[in-house]
Amino acid sequence: MKMSRQLLSADCYDLSLQGYEDLVECPYNKAHQIMKFRMQTHLYKCRKNHKHLKYVRCPFNETHDIPELELKIHTEICPDRESFDRYKYCISTTASSIAPEVACAAEALTNSGYDPQEDDEESWETCPKVRAYNPSAYASKHNVIRKCTGMAPSEKKAFKQAERQRLKEMGCAYEPLPSNE
Repeated sequence: MKMSRQLLSADCYDLSLQGYEDLVECPYNKAHQIMKFRMQTHLYKCRKNHKHLKYVRCPFNETHDIPELELKIHTEICPDRESFDRYKYCISTTASSIAPEVACAAEALTNSGYDPQEDDEESWETCPKVRAYNPSAYASKHNVIRKCTGMAPSEKKAFKQAERQRLKEMGCAYEPLPSNE
């Protein structure tokens, strides 16, 4: 009896060391204890089994299923709301949290008097007209191995023969290795 009390006492071992720190309770069934990373999958299954319960999803985190009546309160105190608000309202970071070299570069740029609006010397209309690049035309005239895709078997055979002929004329023909027989 004395030994069993020692084994069951909380002082003998720490549950957080045994992998239970990541367990989360299912909102549909309190007996379900799920690892955090599996919660999304579990909730998908539990929602199907408990359609009669009036639960809604938190707009900030899909793994928060809350009773309909508590949604308004939850949205005000949801821990995931902070990241949403930071995105929506563009809450900037403080200068101290920016890396020093980035802050110095930004400060040097503003102090140098550089104005991007003044740098309008490039004009696309004054550039010379250049023909568009055609990769297949280039490949047909140079030592490039071309691939035949999307062709019927007879077309592939004809393409391969034409490629062999083209490479042979260029002096780059493929010579098969002699067999060791």
